[in-house]
Amino acid sequence: MRVRHALLGTLAGAALVVGGLAAPAAQAAGSGAAAVTCGNAYWPHHDYDSGSGTVTKSGSAAVHTGPYGACTTVGYVSEGARVTYDCYVVNDYGNTWTWVRDANGSSLGWIYDAYLSNGGATSRC
Repeated sequence: MRVRHALLGTLAGAALVVGGLAAPAAQAAGSGAAAVTCGNAYWPHHDYDSGSGTVTKSGSAAVHTGPYGACTTVGYVSEGARVTYDCYVVNDYGNTWTWVRDANGSSLGWIYDAYLSNGGATSRC
């Protein structure tokens, strides 16, 4: 029974990684997964990028407190909404995430770059 539960937990984590996001912060013991660092809504970064784009994810894209799908979602940005970019990071799974601001210049958080019209920011944090 324990083997079955461990296998299901590992498969669930693998599905998230294959899906382009990140594995959950906690997985079955011995899986070797990196711990997820999420930070908070004021993740340390600078506005290095003057670019902008639109959200392309159907419906809306989640805004996270850190550059991982397992991090807390603080809101959503509707498909087609324009956002400006501060910078991007590459997480432990090799995925890029961009810190975005709304049209008024207010900081929002991290959006997975695959959900941004031109792949997100071009300047690293």
